[in-house]
Amino acid sequence: MNQVKFVFRLLMTLIGCGFPLSTIGQVVISLDSTMVVSQEYVGNGVQWDPYRLDYGQVKLKLSDSDIAKLYSRLDFMQPGVIRMMINASSLVASDGTPDFKGYYGNLQPLLDYCQSRGIDVVFGDWGGSLVDKKTKQIHTKNIENVIAFVDYLLKEKGMDCIRYFNFVNEPNGYWSSTDGDFSLWAKGMKVTYAEMERQGIASQVKLIGPDAAIWTKEDTWWVQQSVAELGNMIGLYDIHTYPSKYTVATNQYYDIIKAYRDCVPAGNKIIMGEIGLKYVAPEDKDLNELNQSRAKSARYASLDDSQMSVYDFSYGIDMADALIQTMRAGYSGTVAWMLDDAMHSNEAPDKLKIWGFWNIFGDEFFGAEQEMVRPWFYAWSMLCRAIPSGCDILYSESADPLSIKCAYARKDGNYSIILLNISDTDVDVSIKGAPSPAAKNVKTAIYSERSLNNIATELSLPEEKSSCFPGLDEVINIPANSLIIISNII
Repeated sequence: MNQVKFVFRLLMTLIGCGFPLSTIGQVVISLDSTMVVSQEYVGNGVQWDPYRLDYGQVKLKLSDSDIAKLYSRLDFMQPGVIRMMINASSLVASDGTPDFKGYYGNLQPLLDYCQSRGIDVVFGDWGGSLVDKKTKQIHTKNIENVIAFVDYLLKEKGMDCIRYFNFVNEPNGYWSSTDGDFSLWAKGMKVTYAEMERQGIASQVKLIGPDAAIWTKEDTWWVQQSVAELGNMIGLYDIHTYPSKYTVATNQYYDIIKAYRDCVPAGNKIIMGEIGLKYVAPEDKDLNELNQSRAKSARYASLDDSQMSVYDFSYGIDMADALIQTMRAGYSGTVAWMLDDAMHSNEAPDKLKIWGFWNIFGDEFFGAEQEMVRPWFYAWSMLCRAIPSGCDILYSESADPLSIKCAYARKDGNYSIILLNISDTDVDVSIKGAPSPAAKNVKTAIYSERSLNNIATELSLPEEKSSCFPGLDEVINIPANSLIIISNII
């Protein structure tokens, strides 16, 4: 009953389906359905890569029950796009001959899911065997092989969910196989595009790029130069961001990523190909130290590449904040890093990159508690469901953007109003330009620490079934540190 009381505190009915009236100051949210920020949204989703399986101490495999659990959780989330990366070296047998069938088994459950649910896949190669940064060589034969594998997936396996191909991960970084060498990366992109044309898949699968990892505005030239040198070879632009919590909370993140969006030619789209939070700003020094301490105390956590806040409710608020700014900056999709801890390790086979919503091999090896969904799964699921593929992102503005963040979406005549309170106090909000209160099938979903403590089942959210969009004179009380979505899309 506590859950019900909390929901009705937010949405109790005074007149019709009105919101509670306020006696204190209000933050005005302005919405305008005639002003379109971006059209035909690609979608929000996750990074879902083939599983490592060999963890040094033990070798595991996805069981039927593991796959069923993954599918049910993803069905709840409803991702619109999934990024999936492989290593071309895995496609070759010990004698050096291509071995597509042998590798396909590890990919099949992932691609089967995307194909059966109509989810667009950004498929690609990490790049380690495609480029040699020491000799500045492009390994043409390996590019031929990986494109032949994509052709195999499309034609023999019927996986036309694969819509984009990613050549080399984060090529602007020193950690990348291109070592930040734009000319080397662009040369490889041209070789890849020519190979896609030669094998007859260029009309079906588009190149995505530059896939650059950025923290400031300094690398906007990577997008500008990609436009200048590669032109129509790029079918979808993307960058990666791992902003600090402080950068996101203060809205500096919006200014940074908007600079990259502004470099993309009119009529072209850009998505956030990876996103997660890191505590890199000086203002987040204490959070960074705490994160390192938590990783050290976790038996299976990578010390160099883990975000231990995924266990905390607050990470869902932070990721929602970043996504809202990404939408408002004109991006057409966002891919969260990452779905499952069991996908990647660092330093040692059993030192996992802790970034996921869970670890599917918790019961088998890493600890049963690791298999449970973590709080930010619910925030991200709400945002995937309320902002689906094909929707339009509309104008929204908050009069107090440092406390209340907002976004607005429309699909097929239905709407989602996204409201986020990142402050430590409740805030009353008045919405101007909301859809008609007479709209049907409107729900209100709430992500707050209190609401999740009262959640009924693993795959359920607190919802008010008889909610309405707020009228002109109605006020919504947004609890401290909460995400609220009012929608007849969700």
